[in-house]
Amino acid sequence: MKKTRVSVIMPAFNSEKYIGEAIESILNQTFSDFEFVIINDGSTDNTAKIIKQYAKKDKRIKFIDNKKNSGFIASLNQCFDVASGEYIAKMDSDDISLPTRLEKQVEYLDKNPNCGLVGCGYRAFDKLSFDVIHPEKIGVIDLIKTCATTIFMCRKSILDKFNLRFNPDFYCAEDYDFYSRFIRYADIHNLQEILYLYRWHGENVSITKSEIQQKNSEIVRKNLLNLLSGSSEIQAGVMELIDDKPEKIGILLPKWMGRICCLFIFNRERRHKFRDNYVKE
Repeated sequence: MKKTRVSVIMPAFNSEKYIGEAIESILNQTFSDFEFVIINDGSTDNTAKIIKQYAKKDKRIKFIDNKKNSGFIASLNQCFDVASGEYIAKMDSDDISLPTRLEKQVEYLDKNPNCGLVGCGYRAFDKLSFDVIHPEKIGVIDLIKTCATTIFMCRKSILDKFNLRFNPDFYCAEDYDFYSRFIRYADIHNLQEILYLYRWHGENVSITKSEIQQKNSEIVRKNLLNLLSGSSEIQAGVMELIDDKPEKIGILLPKWMGRICCLFIFNRERRHKFRDNYVKE
């Protein structure tokens, strides 16, 4: 039996207002070899009813109806466990994937075997409008600076081999933590075009849970710094670099420490700036 190329995963909780648009944006993709795993996580509105209506019309939808709410992170991990595709694409129940999103992410992973996860650019809409496109190839330094990827498709084989799942301890920053662990096993890249519409409706986690998100993001950042080096001096040098404040000399690293740190700075201009400002002669 031929294996499904892509599993699109989407947890949903009380999403009746937007979930129809989200589902249709996947069903109308130019790439059609996918299963669509949708989990209704104990919704108290019409979310389950709407999903059932679409599932009756399209057999690619694999509908799971949780009678009790288990939470967003637990539902995501449940999706991972159920998914059978070669690749897994994450979708949110209030957003919209543009028609060629799956096609272009599949094409990129097919052509780049060293890449384990590929994101894409997105456009915020509704109450705010702005575009975000992260650099094509990112490393640990990039992730320390910011959560430098989003809207991902990844290889399920890597998830299963290294038992990679979302960690409930990083509520509101679960994506960031997931990427920080994923990058230890495979490359993370980003497509340089907008293939996703992110609904900014005022109830986004970055607004309603900003303090929790910031706190957990700082823990992720510290874990990434520890991945680079156990030296507090090197970590301080890295943080000075990514803060883009060359006027602050800060701590001066010994040459040997500076050379180690420079190994992780792939941009030539940034590497030279770091060496000039933070490494002892």
